[in-house]
Amino acid sequence: MKLKDAWDQLRLIKHYIIAAALVFAVAIFLGASEPERYRWMIDLQMEALNKLKQEVGNEPNMQWSLFWVIFLNNTKVSLQVILSGLFFGIPPLFLLVSNGILLGYVGADGANQHSVFDVVKGIAPHGILELPAIVVACALSLRLGVLVSKWLISLPSPTRSKIVVQQLKVYARSLVPLCLLLVLVLFIAAIIESTVTFWIVQN
Repeated sequence: MKLKDAWDQLRLIKHYIIAAALVFAVAIFLGASEPERYRWMIDLQMEALNKLKQEVGNEPNMQWSLFWVIFLNNTKVSLQVILSGLFFGIPPLFLLVSNGILLGYVGADGANQHSVFDVVKGIAPHGILELPAIVVACALSLRLGVLVSKWLISLPSPTRSKIVVQQLKVYARSLVPLCLLLVLVLFIAAIIESTVTFWIVQN
């Protein structure tokens, strides 16, 4: 496992990171400005969130349970979305759009009921780590989707196919350190969300 492989891969996917971030930002805007158009998507995610809240609320130590639920859920989603790049990058785009719309809706609703400052302080402490980690995971997934597509297209040409296979090997080699880094970032974000953010929201 080499950290250099991870760093090189991050440089290679910088355009994918920018693209993923832009998709996420547009989805946030749509969720904030036109929530009724995406009501079905919002309702599905709100239902899932309510189930998680009920699960945490039934535990004796709420903050400890909250930490594990957040960390395990975000880690599972991030690792699954990376592997879902095998399906030509469609799942990561759906994740970015659905989560962006939900965040935009929740943010706009919170701002209307309270204030923009209240929304920011309820998201920023953990979101500054959690959101970029999810964007990077989606960018890695998109990169995998592009490489798989290139490999399929290059099959008639052994020379081109060999080049793409080598790119896939480099990508696969970088995944271990990158996934460990993402898990670490999500671990820290979950700690912040279950302590600092929890305290801010309660007060």
